[in-house]
Amino acid sequence: MATPKRGGGAPRGRPRYFDKNTPRDQKPYSVKHGGAGERGPDRRIGRLDPQTLSYYRRVEQQLKDGFEEEKEKCLFLNNVFTQVEEEIHLLACNQTVSRILETLLHQASTSHLINIITRLKQNNFTSLCTDRFAGYVLQTMVCLIPRHLSGTSTSTASKEVTAQEKTTEKEELDSLRDLFLEVCEEMVQSVSPLVRDHYSSHVLRAVFETLSGVKLEQKMVRSRLSLGQQNKVTPGKETKATSTVTVRPPPSSFLQMLQQLTKAILAVEEFSGLVSHVVASPLLQALLTVLHKVDQGLCTQVCQQVMESNMFTRTCAESELSGVCLALVHQHASYIVKTLLTVTDDATYQNLFQRHFTLRLVPLSLHPVATFGLQQLLATLRTEDQLTDVLEELLPHIEDLLAHGKGMVLINLADACVRHKTGQKNFLRKLLKAFHIPKEDKLKCAQVVASLQSYEQFTSVAEDNSEEQQKTAKVLTTVTLQGSLLLQHLLKFDDPSDAADSVQAMSSQELQTLACNSFGSRVMETFLNSPTISEKRRKLLLHKMMDLYVVLSCDKFGSRVLDVVWKVAPVGLKAAIAEKLVEKEDRLRSDQYGRFVWQNCAIDHFRRQKGVWKDIQAAQEKKRRLFQDILAEESPPKKTKKNKQTKETVPADHLAPELAILGVRVDQDEEEDVDSDNDEPVDSAAWVSSKVSPNLQKTKKKDKQKKKVKVSDSVDTKTNTKPKKKRKKNIDTDRSEHVELKNIQAAVSGAPSSIEKKAKKKMKLKEKKRLKKFPKIHPQKESVKP
Repeated sequence: MATPKRGGGAPRGRPRYFDKNTPRDQKPYSVKHGGAGERGPDRRIGRLDPQTLSYYRRVEQQLKDGFEEEKEKCLFLNNVFTQVEEEIHLLACNQTVSRILETLLHQASTSHLINIITRLKQNNFTSLCTDRFAGYVLQTMVCLIPRHLSGTSTSTASKEVTAQEKTTEKEELDSLRDLFLEVCEEMVQSVSPLVRDHYSSHVLRAVFETLSGVKLEQKMVRSRLSLGQQNKVTPGKETKATSTVTVRPPPSSFLQMLQQLTKAILAVEEFSGLVSHVVASPLLQALLTVLHKVDQGLCTQVCQQVMESNMFTRTCAESELSGVCLALVHQHASYIVKTLLTVTDDATYQNLFQRHFTLRLVPLSLHPVATFGLQQLLATLRTEDQLTDVLEELLPHIEDLLAHGKGMVLINLADACVRHKTGQKNFLRKLLKAFHIPKEDKLKCAQVVASLQSYEQFTSVAEDNSEEQQKTAKVLTTVTLQGSLLLQHLLKFDDPSDAADSVQAMSSQELQTLACNSFGSRVMETFLNSPTISEKRRKLLLHKMMDLYVVLSCDKFGSRVLDVVWKVAPVGLKAAIAEKLVEKEDRLRSDQYGRFVWQNCAIDHFRRQKGVWKDIQAAQEKKRRLFQDILAEESPPKKTKKNKQTKETVPADHLAPELAILGVRVDQDEEEDVDSDNDEPVDSAAWVSSKVSPNLQKTKKKDKQKKKVKVSDSVDTKTNTKPKKKRKKNIDTDRSEHVELKNIQAAVSGAPSSIEKKAKKKMKLKEKKRLKKFPKIHPQKESVKP
């Protein structure tokens, strides 16, 4: 094989960018390290000499090293930006310096930013947007404008501002705002090539953010510009703010410019091609997301024009799909459909659902690309009627969806049932039928769903094995992601009895497998935090796991489950768990996860002072419940609820004599609390007087102060004397005692119950209501003789 010839032609795979017959003095980069006068007229933009590159590399290193004084930093930045402003259009197009400029711009003051944008505007700002490296610099610059306009930049926030400086700063902000609007007008006039260009599309998305004040998700922006680069340079306070940027409402001029830019995009020739374009499609998604937050009317107009494009109106003779369904099959247009389902108004959404999705859900769910759009449809269902139509169409085909690996469709369907609280029983019944779970063995529901296997696959054992091996083989060993998500939604149903009973029926080995799995641990956390699962179920499961807490403490995922257990468990159960952990102190302290559990649960304190430890845990639990009650009270209680409470407490007082005649004791629990130290039973009449007397005494003191009602001395003597302990009498034989009890009960019918005593905040209001009713009481009933 002959050796390749040297010289002559261009290097292999590299096209020649100049003619070889061109004179030497006219060739670009003909002279090594030459000056500006030695370069030819075809010099490529962004080519810098080594001295300039080394200068900006030293600038980057100095920014990383930091400065001892703030004045030194200000002088340094002023000198650097003076050099940058002179040739910013060349520096931004260089690969190395463009990265340094992105870091340097975060330290720029408002005046520096104005000078840089002015120079870029003179050198055709729009053409620089399409450059491979300058586009990222411009994107950074546009994203920094809201910080300067809101007064949160590093230069303005770090120094004290005088009155004269405030005036100057206001003038600078006005000039920056006007300058940015001029740049936007320039982009409006030449928006057609910018929409289809890869690099300028990133700049346009940054312009959308700045004009609307809405922060787009980073995955929608898809640019090299990241908040992480900004966090490395800015101070600590600003690094926290950049993760969730809070932009002030934009001025009206910005919103008007956003409307002009949107109308210019809608007026682009061949707008239908933008829907399926690889670059323009993500740009339209960003525009729709921004308009949904700012101008819903204009957003609806863009949605209508998108749906009238060729991609959404075409038909296919080979398949039954048409319109939006064909767009869902497209690789790029499917993202537009997902955005439409999120941002459209209810009327447009209902039109889309009825015209394009009804009776086509099954083929869409089985398609490899369209299934993602269908999942978005299920995640954005607006009404219960829409969910009912979807359930009627998809539930008969659950087994087919599982066979084709479309478990995410079922997960989104279960999530919709949780949100709308309808169709849950029907969904669960069809799901158990699809997994072939028999009615007599529903306790295997959680294991089958978590492993995402059919009942036959989960319980399949060779016939040659013994009975003991068959029993041990039917145990949960693996948990899948889709099975975990599906089981979590089942535990959030209004009636999660089937899934909850199955989890409770698991053996200790299966509970350990579930809790120590990355996906199964989420199921345990959902079980412990689900609002539809009763406290009794939680306690039973926590007691059943008592022997597993040491193993969970030493596991990466099990330790997280134990943290949730510690938040939910009562004080007594926490003490029992702490006893188990103390027994394995050496193992926990030597484990990388166990030592954190030992520290978070304060086991050292428990070992030294159990009483104080329990008091602290009880106080924390009380505080947690108090905050839960406060968060739960979103609206004041209705009158009907108050009436129900009074009806629950009053009949026990009024019907006490009648129930006593029949030989039934009333409020037996409260009686035991009063005389818990005594074993002898107390007479019912004496008990009523002892319960009533303190309340009567309080009401009589307030009555004397207001001079409205006078209470006889017989009641005072009655209230001040403690009831004597007597054996229980048969009220059927002693009618006089029954009459006496009835009179006393009628006299104190307005007295508060034991539950009302504990509510200290509502005591004053109830006392006022009681004082209004007290004068109506007959005086003969008040003065009762023993």
